[in-house]
Amino acid sequence: MTDSRTRPRHLRSVRTRFWLQVAAAVTVAACLILWSSGHYQRRDFSRSRSFELSAQSKEMMWFLKSPVRITVCFSPSSTATGSELYGDILALLREFQFYAHHYRDLTVEKLDPLRDPARAREFQAAHRFSGEENVLVIEYNGRSAVIPVPEMGEYDTAPTQYGEQPRLIAFRGEQVLDSVLLGLVEPESARKVYFLQGHGEGLPGLPPHQLAGQNLKRQNMTVLPLNLSVTPEVPKDASVLVILGALFDPSPGELSALRGYWKRGGNLLVLLDPTGDTPGLDAFLGEEGILPRNDRVLRLVNLGTATGILRDVTGEFYGGSEITSRLVGLNVLLPGNTRSLAINDQLKACGRTTDLPPDSTRPLIRAVHGFRGCSHFANAEGKGISFDPDKDLFFPVLLAAMTDLGGVHDDRLSLGASRMVVTGNSEFLKDKFLSGTALDFFSSSLNTLAGRTRMAGTTPKTKEFFTLNLDDQQLRFLLLWSMIAIPLAALIPAGIVLWRRRR
Repeated sequence: MTDSRTRPRHLRSVRTRFWLQVAAAVTVAACLILWSSGHYQRRDFSRSRSFELSAQSKEMMWFLKSPVRITVCFSPSSTATGSELYGDILALLREFQFYAHHYRDLTVEKLDPLRDPARAREFQAAHRFSGEENVLVIEYNGRSAVIPVPEMGEYDTAPTQYGEQPRLIAFRGEQVLDSVLLGLVEPESARKVYFLQGHGEGLPGLPPHQLAGQNLKRQNMTVLPLNLSVTPEVPKDASVLVILGALFDPSPGELSALRGYWKRGGNLLVLLDPTGDTPGLDAFLGEEGILPRNDRVLRLVNLGTATGILRDVTGEFYGGSEITSRLVGLNVLLPGNTRSLAINDQLKACGRTTDLPPDSTRPLIRAVHGFRGCSHFANAEGKGISFDPDKDLFFPVLLAAMTDLGGVHDDRLSLGASRMVVTGNSEFLKDKFLSGTALDFFSSSLNTLAGRTRMAGTTPKTKEFFTLNLDDQQLRFLLLWSMIAIPLAALIPAGIVLWRRRR
């Protein structure tokens, strides 16, 4: 055997370089593994994205100040309503745990009353709920809340007419958990949002704005009506005053009360109804840097032998604001009639002057290319509409804007600043038109105006269940493909290959 010391020097150096390369590869692999253990992303690739948390939920988990304890107090084998959500709730809680500083600030305990009845009865007495209920108990910093599990689902009660159980159609676990956690983590964060009444305005919680009312409740906001003809001024505990689709002008006294609220640091959200007659309100908004134009945002569509008028406006979000920062890249549909808004340089084109700083007014939404602000929109006597290049707006046509009065012109700070958000459309908030993106914008606007900028992310989405309903013809077609067509498609090439080999 040849002694390694007698081997040529170049062979010994090759062996040394080989082991050095192995050590370097192991070192690089170990560094990558250690780095990736703390730098990775979780993604939900399921069809319904059932357990992908919204930005709002992630923000709340990240800013927890004390540990949260959640007890799942019901049995998966229970026949009570809500037991079918057991697996979904545990999966959702695991996602919340991950974003709560990687499981450190949120613990989950499963308490099965059938397996541990003694402790379950003690727990029920401590938190005051009956033994027949399926509940989640959330404890935080000496405060607690009990969530009935059926509230986390949306049910179709039609089958109960035939003696059957209600059918689950949606899982709302994230919305309910966010609402309860927000109330426990920040009990002082409850905000009172007043909605102006008496001029044809809508009120969330009542048709046709029931979904908006449910969302405000989950955002830990209290909806209150306000009639300035009865109350001489806006209450001091108002976080935001909303004017939702006024059809008629407020009286001079009511406009004076609005100006007084605005001047002393109030926050306004104005959703205009283009079909209303509100010259006084328009003048007030124009004084503060956002002028509603007397037009309609339209798009002409070539239909071959005729020209169609598209009134449902597709808008896109601007960046540079906490309201829209998480919505950039998304579109929102504003149905029905929409007015355009003039700000900054566009005010001069409208013959208005303002002394406001240029950075005090910022655009939030603009119409996509192809839509124009048309001042001759009436289509009188069937003559159609026409665009006036001197009066009408082309691109960009603003649909929503925000302005500040005093303080620091930064959405993240509210040092003595009055803030106002104006949109040229209010139809998008109605139940039959309300989309997830529109609800995100509405919720984000309210949270920003109310001083909860870190809650101004996208709202939790409704987790819809997907059901596949096939009729008899579709089932026969599926049977034909799965039992005959697909096996035959594999058998024919195999037969051809076998025949060629035998030849």
